[in-house]
Amino acid sequence: MPTVASLQNLFKIYRKPGTDIEVYALRDVSIDFEQGQYTAIMGASGSGKSTLMNIIGCLDQPTSGRYILGEDDISQLQDDALSEIRSRRIGFIFQNFNLIQQLTVLENLEVPMFYLGIPPHERHRRAVELAHRVGLEQRLDHRPMQLSGGQQQRVCIARALINEPLILLADEPTGALDSKTGVQILQLFDELVAQGRTIIMVTHDPTVAHRCQRVIHLHDGQISRDELNARHPVAAEDGQLTG
Repeated sequence: MPTVASLQNLFKIYRKPGTDIEVYALRDVSIDFEQGQYTAIMGASGSGKSTLMNIIGCLDQPTSGRYILGEDDISQLQDDALSEIRSRRIGFIFQNFNLIQQLTVLENLEVPMFYLGIPPHERHRRAVELAHRVGLEQRLDHRPMQLSGGQQQRVCIARALINEPLILLADEPTGALDSKTGVQILQLFDELVAQGRTIIMVTHDPTVAHRCQRVIHLHDGQISRDELNARHPVAAEDGQLTG
C-alpha cells in the first residue's frame, strides 16, 4: 500500500522559559504510515505521544527532521500553510467530542464545509450522507445534549470524514464512553479501516490497542517498540452500527 505519511529523523526540543535547559520531547523518530493501516500509539505520560500526534496533525512543527504528508514535505511550513493542510487533509476525533452545543447534528457537520468553501447544497448532501454512514440519519435535527455519548462520538467521526482526509487522528476516542459504547465505536473504526481509511489512535488501553494492526510504543521521546500485525480488524457484517 502507498505511504500516506513519513516521519524522518524527527526531533522536537522545547526550551524551559528563562533558562538554557532543553527538553527533548521527540528524539530521532522515524515512522512510515501506509494507506489503510490502523495504528495505536501508546506510552506513559511524558513519553511524547501528544507531541507526535500534534506534528502528524499539523498542529506543531518538528525542531528538525522531515514530515512528508502525501507527496509534500510540510516540515517547516508556516502556521497559515499548516492550517490549510490540516483543514483539507487531516480528520480529528477527540475524546470529548468538541461539538458546538447550540447547533444540530446537521449543522455541526456542515460548519467545516462552510470554511472549505463548499456550496450550501453540497454541504447539505454530504452531511446527510455522512450521518447515514455512521447511523445517525434519524438524529439530524438533534443537538449534542440530546444525544448519548456514543452518538456524539459518531457525529465527531462523521465530521472528521468531511474533507476525505488522508489520515484520521483519534485521541483516546473511547475515553469518555462506557465499555459497551466504546466497543461499538471501535467496531465503526474497524469498518473505516476495511474501507481503506488510515487511522492513527492514541490510547492508554491495551485492549483498545489490540484491535489495531500496528502498535507503536514511545518512551522518553523515542520508539521503544513497533509491533506490526497485532490484529487485522474486520468490519461488522451489516456494514453499519446502531445504538
